[in-house]
Amino acid sequence: MAPNRPAERGTVSGQSAAVGLARLAGMLRAEAANGLYWGADPEEEARLHRLREHAAALTAQIDPRPLDRIRAIYAADTGLRTPMPGTELRVTCADGTRLVRRSRLDSGTLGQRLETVAAALGAAVPRDPVGIADTDLSDLPCPHTYLLVYELATGLDGEAAEAVLEPGDADLDGHLLTLAPEAGAFQRDRKPLPVAPAARAILDAVAALAEESLSAVTNPYERERQHRIAAWCEDAYEADLAYPEVHCGDLAAACVATGADAAIFDEAGRLLVIRRTDTGQWAVPGGAAEVGEPVGLAAVREAAEETGLDVELTGLAWAFDKRDTSLGDSRMPMIMSFTARMARPDQPIRLAELEASDSRWITREESEELDLFRGHELRIPFAFARHGGER
Repeated sequence: MAPNRPAERGTVSGQSAAVGLARLAGMLRAEAANGLYWGADPEEEARLHRLREHAAALTAQIDPRPLDRIRAIYAADTGLRTPMPGTELRVTCADGTRLVRRSRLDSGTLGQRLETVAAALGAAVPRDPVGIADTDLSDLPCPHTYLLVYELATGLDGEAAEAVLEPGDADLDGHLLTLAPEAGAFQRDRKPLPVAPAARAILDAVAALAEESLSAVTNPYERERQHRIAAWCEDAYEADLAYPEVHCGDLAAACVATGADAAIFDEAGRLLVIRRTDTGQWAVPGGAAEVGEPVGLAAVREAAEETGLDVELTGLAWAFDKRDTSLGDSRMPMIMSFTARMARPDQPIRLAELEASDSRWITREESEELDLFRGHELRIPFAFARHGGER
């Protein structure tokens, strides 16, 4: 059991501690769901189901809903759990009224939403988001959601615009930190989390599960998962506190899984691509975003993991909803495709053997001749256009 170390850790309010516990529970829920999605042997699958139950029990420490109801919601997870995509629509009306609508993309595609709202307002369809807002960075206790921020102008007055706009998702209300896309890899400096004794007991059980898994599994991805979980448990310390009641938002909201990739350009304007070990096709570095990290940071992390490069984001090439194309992909329908540059031009490329077998720098013309991984035939031209200032 982790010791009680309040003097060492500093003081945190009960509200902040409760929001932090909601965040940790959401991260553990995602790890359980993702491990089950990718598959495991029967023993590890049983441990992941127990992890899911512990995540529900942590949520029930602060949320007013009965534990059985929370368990049932978590047990219904069947797909990948990542940060959920949504939109924040900022509407300027003819009379100067400013309206804001925040809602997740749990039904319909990004393109459909923008077209529908623009038509209702008699406004132009916005092309690119002006920023990315993030509930996790802003300490909202709801399921981790990132919002693509779009601005629209309408000839309607405020009352008329209000009448045609659909209501937003109530659990997304509150102050949200909004970042420019190129600043999307922002990472908060989070202090160790104080937890009440009952929560600490649950985390001790989670840590024991992680230790059990690490003694049994050999899959490197599953081992990474369990090391993450063990570190989170270690970073929480027992404190004498009482949690206020905190409603953790729409726990049953459908998760449209999101990936993030980094189109890395060199000083000559060439793009770095890697040959995937699974299909032998060429792609930019990328992968699933993780609950608890901004989507821009996911792109930077994936670049580092797959190529060994430290990169800096330079913009968002495309918020790519595959459902708006013929590519339909139920596994990871949303891809946040960023442009990036190397933080240090002299860095060597060090490929992750499990992910990539080769790499090369290519021009736009060369990209047209390559066998590209599905979807990259659309995303790579967008990346070159964004990098070249054509979009």
